[in-house]
Amino acid sequence: MAQDRVKELVASFKEKTPKQMRTIRNSLNNRIKSFEDEMKFGKSVPKVSASHMFFEMELKDLKMIQEEAAKKIRSDEKIAKQG
Repeated sequence: MAQDRVKELVASFKEKTPKQMRTIRNSLNNRIKSFEDEMKFGKSVPKVSASHMFFEMELKDLKMIQEEAAKKIRSDEKIAKQG
C-alpha cells in the first residue's frame, strides 16, 4: 500500500510548482530527521494522520521520495536559469 502511495506522490511532482517542491523537500527532511532521531536517541516517531502525504511510510520510502524531489528541484532550477 505504501509503495502505491510513493509512486502516486512522485508522479504528482510534475504538476508541482518550485515552491510546492521546496515545501515537500522540507517536510521530507523533517520526517527523515524524526526517523533518524528515533534510531539514535530512542525517541518515537510522531504519528501522522491518514490524510498526511507521508502516512505509513518507512524511512526507505521517504529517502526514495527525497531523491526524486531533489531531481525535480534541480530540474526546475535549471529551467529557471535558462528562462
